[in-house]
Amino acid sequence: MQMNRIVPALGASAALVAVVGLAAQPGRAAVTTYAAYIQDASGKQLGVATFVGVDTGGVQVRIDVTGLPPGLHGLHIHENGSCNPLRDTTGKVTPFGAAGGHFDPQGTGHHLGPDGAGHGGDLPNLVVDEAGHGRTTFYTSRLSVLSGPTDIVGRSIIIHANEDNYTDTPPNGGSGVREACGEIGALHG
Repeated sequence: MQMNRIVPALGASAALVAVVGLAAQPGRAAVTTYAAYIQDASGKQLGVATFVGVDTGGVQVRIDVTGLPPGLHGLHIHENGSCNPLRDTTGKVTPFGAAGGHFDPQGTGHHLGPDGAGHGGDLPNLVVDEAGHGRTTFYTSRLSVLSGPTDIVGRSIIIHANEDNYTDTPPNGGSGVREACGEIGALHG
């Protein structure tokens, strides 16, 4: 059984450079990078999430956003690659609702956090400072940017309004409404 590893990086830029540097070493496979340009419900771009495939498996994730309320925010990969709103049969609009539910490639049906045995798309909470800036870098072995069941390319990343408690109660860890979204795809130059 492969143990999940989500490792916060202290030197975010240095860690990303170190991971990208793996591709330059002889005998190493090329590293593939994707991005999600994160926007709020009005369409204002808040920042970017970068996803670097690690040649030994997994993904190095770096998020850098501004313009969010201070505090902890739930962070998840969602199953669909759309940040469009969704209107239900009663007319209620869910911002970024077309992103669907949490990405759950193993079909666990549980929300147990980034180190739990639940949704593969459960990520660590994003800490936003008093100036509205949130930045984090971490590694997860539960996701991939390579074709296969854990591939996140063509999916979306959602930043929620509240902290995620990493349980099924309340639903989705109580992370609340969808505050920002980015579709995971090609990195723009």
